[in-house]
Order: sequence, then C-alpha cells, then structure tokens
Amino acid sequence: MRVSVRPCRRGCSPRRVVSTSGNSGMASGGGQGQDAVPVWSGVGTTVLHNVLLANGNLSHTLGFYRARFNPASSSFPHILNSRLSLLLLVWVFSGAASAADPFAVFPRVLPSPAADLRPATACNPAHLSGSITLAQAVERALCANPLTRSAWLASRQRAAELGQANSAYLPEVSISGNVARGGDSLTPNDYTTWQAGIEAQYLLYDFGGRDARSQAAESLLAAALASHDATVRVLYLQTVTAYFNLQAAQAAVIAAREVEASALAAFKAADARVEVGTAIPVDRLQAKTQHTQREIERIRAEGLAARLHGELAALMGDASQNRFTVVDREPAFSQSPDVSPAVDALIEASRTRRPELRAAEATLQAREAGVSSARADGMPRLSAYVNARRQAFDSLETDSSALGLNVTIPLFTGYRNTYQIAAAQTQAALAAVDRDSVANQVALEVWRAYYKLKSENAADSRSSDLVESAAAAEKLALGRYRAGLGILLDVLSAQASLAQARYTQLQTQLGLRVARAELAQAMGELSWDWMEPAQREGMK
Repeated sequence: MRVSVRPCRRGCSPRRVVSTSGNSGMASGGGQGQDAVPVWSGVGTTVLHNVLLANGNLSHTLGFYRARFNPASSSFPHILNSRLSLLLLVWVFSGAASAADPFAVFPRVLPSPAADLRPATACNPAHLSGSITLAQAVERALCANPLTRSAWLASRQRAAELGQANSAYLPEVSISGNVARGGDSLTPNDYTTWQAGIEAQYLLYDFGGRDARSQAAESLLAAALASHDATVRVLYLQTVTAYFNLQAAQAAVIAAREVEASALAAFKAADARVEVGTAIPVDRLQAKTQHTQREIERIRAEGLAARLHGELAALMGDASQNRFTVVDREPAFSQSPDVSPAVDALIEASRTRRPELRAAEATLQAREAGVSSARADGMPRLSAYVNARRQAFDSLETDSSALGLNVTIPLFTGYRNTYQIAAAQTQAALAAVDRDSVANQVALEVWRAYYKLKSENAADSRSSDLVESAAAAEKLALGRYRAGLGILLDVLSAQASLAQARYTQLQTQLGLRVARAELAQAMGELSWDWMEPAQREGMK
C-alpha cells in the first residue's frame, strides 16, 4: 500500500491518495505524467537527503520533509532508484580507479627505505643486544633511521606526481546529475526537475606542454631516487664513523685505566721510598697529583664512550637502545689500502658514480622541461569533447548529446606568461649552477679523502713502534725508581709519553678506518660489499 499527498491549488486542502498497486514507482498509477508527490520510507529519505546534499539542491526547511515525506510508507521512487544505482556504480568504479596504478610508477621506487643496499626483508625491528657487528649497525640504521624513510617517501611522492602528469594523456570522464522539487507563485502545482549526463574531454594538442610536464616529472623522479640513494650512503658513512668512534672510545677507556694503574704504581713506589727515607715528601705529592690527573682522564674517557654509544643508537633509529656493545673485527676496513692510483683518475671516476651528481643533472633536466612547459602555457590548446544528457521538467523529458572541439587561444594575460618563462629560465640557470657546484664539491671530497687516507696510512704504520718504545721507557723508568736509581720526574715523564703514544695509536687506527670509508663514499663506491664476508678476501 502506498500513501501520497496530491497537491492542489492554493486555498484547498491536500488530498491523500491510497494505492494498493505493487508498483514502487509514482503514486496514482506511477506514470510520469502524474503530479502526485511520492512518499518514502525513512531509509529512502536518508538516501535522497544525501544525494540532494551532494548536488547542492537540498531544501533547508523542515517543512519540505513534513509536507512531502511520510515515514509510514516503504516505497521508493523508481525515477531516483535507477539513478542512485548508477551513482553507486560510478562511485565504486572511481574508487577502484583511484587505487590502481595504470602507469606503473610506484614499482619504480624500491620497496625498502634502505634503497638497493639491503632488501626490505632484511630489516629486523627487534631491539639489538649483546655484541653487534658493523654490518648489523649499518643495516639497522638504513632500515630504521627517519632520514632514509623521509627520502623514500619523497621518492614515492615524485612517483605519484609523475603519474599525475601522465594522466593528461588519458581522457577525463565525468557523470553529473541533480534532482529537485520546487514551485513558485506563477505555477499552481509543485514540479519535479532532474537531469543526468555523462561527458568526456581529451586534450589533442597543446604545443608540447603536456610532454614537457611529463618529462619534468620524470626527471624529478630520477632526481628523488638519486637523492634517496645519496641519503642512504651518507647515513651509511655516518654509521660507520660512529661505530668506529665508539670502538676507539672504548679502547681509550681501557688505555686510560692502564695509564691510571701505572700512575697508581708510581704513587705507591714514591710513598714507599718516602716511608723509608730514600725520597723526599714532594715526590709523593707529585705522584699523587699525577695519579689524580689520570683518574680524571679515565672518567672523561668513560663519559665520552657513553655519549658516543648514544649517538650510534640514535643513528640506528632509537637512542634508548643501549644494551649492545661493538666488536673490533672489521678486516674490510683494517687492511692496508691501495693508494697507488692518481687522484685525478679517482676524481674522474667519481663523476659517473656519485648519486648527488645524478640528482643534480636530473634536476637540471626537469627545470629545462619547465621552460618548455611555461612557453606552451601561452600557446593555443585544442581539445575534443563528447557528452550525452537527459533532463526532465515534471512530465517532460528530453535527451541531448554533442560532439565537438574546443580551441583556447590566450590573447592577453597581463604579461603573466612572459614572467613565467623568465622565472623558469632562471630556475634552469640556477639548477645548472647547482650541478656545477655539486661536481666541484665531489672533486674536493675525493681530493681530501685521498690525501687523508695516505697520511693516516703512513701514520698507522709507525704508531705501533711509538707505543712499543714508550712502554719500554716507562717500564725502565719505574723500575729504576723502585730500585732507588732514578728520580720520580723520569717516571712521570715516561708515563705521560706512554699515555700520549696509546692515544695517538687509537686515533691513527680510527683515522685510517674512517678515511677508507670516506674515500669510498667520495667515489660513490660505498656499498654492502664492503661488509659481506664473501667480498672481504683480497680486498685492499
């Protein structure tokens, strides 16, 4: 059963019409020519409310619902039912299209923030504990550090922008529709209007603007991928440096404790000689002063090791990770390097390997494409369109369709396009300067790393002799003093020389390892092969 209210001229009362027909269309026979107002259920009312709201045709008065909607009925107008189904189908189709990747741009971005150095499956989120190797530290840093994730997400953003630029090669299709119930003082009865249509547009020619924007997006994606690679390798070097700094700091703590023990032995020897009267009291005071100084140095060394421990943990993505220790077994960074190639050859080789140079070159290409795009914005545009539409005013329905061409010719834009071209050309010139600056910086980094490696290699070869001779001198001076044949000044001087020799040896070992990593980074050769066991044999 359906109930509807038949509108009438002003001055009369609306009449209710009850129909027992099984048709869910319009009341009073359901024909399109009837002017009865349909009555719908609460669910139907809610759906229509949403549709009208989406199309901007919703009446803002509650009287509209009170006069026309009866919650006791469960019918729904056929005229809207079919169109709502069409809108639902379009909504589902558009949602599926938005989740697709028809241009296959996202697979071009590697699935792991660690770039091509490590696969995504290698990233283990578990907290590190116990002794960790350099490979474990670098792997955790590449997977968990926010810098790599940020660069990776920037690459995905550029990939999405490339897909957005390529979408201009496909037509745009849209469906529109609206429905309304209205009336005015000239018409005695209310009336229903609705319309639905589909339209497609396609850009035919724009003097290369579409191609230029696609090329610019392609170049920016290449620049983002290269920048991601550069970020990963810089973080690799930072982690290697932090790891070796922590190693050196831990070794410095051990050396400081040994020096402190030697100073304590000298103090006890001086105290014993003062007690037996073979030394003056000032010897005991000097020895005690020296021992206290070595104790302070040991405390500072322990503090430095703790700070460097936190810095390495922060590079690995979480500064609160402090239950690990580093081990000194990295032969790939400890072997004697080969520094026979000329530095000019190394600089030339780095120009083809450094990702920073690739990023700068790709950015320049993008800016040059931007100049072509700016020029095309001031040229005519030719596009084709096709549409089909059905609309109705109460009982009168009409169909229309069209197929044609659109030509847009900019005549005067207030010199906007002139300045756009000038700005694009300036950006391209700046990108060229940035590329040259990066190339110069790469050459400087190779030059510095090369000569630093040479000097550290030469210094490391002499550091062992330095510690050996200083230890022998300290042992001899302390023995002579205990035997009453030497003076305390000789002991204190020998201990100071030994402490400095051990510190120098630690610094040269650290400098050699870091210099090797810096030269590899400067040349663009720092990769996972440096830490894989299979690659360590024969590495120089």
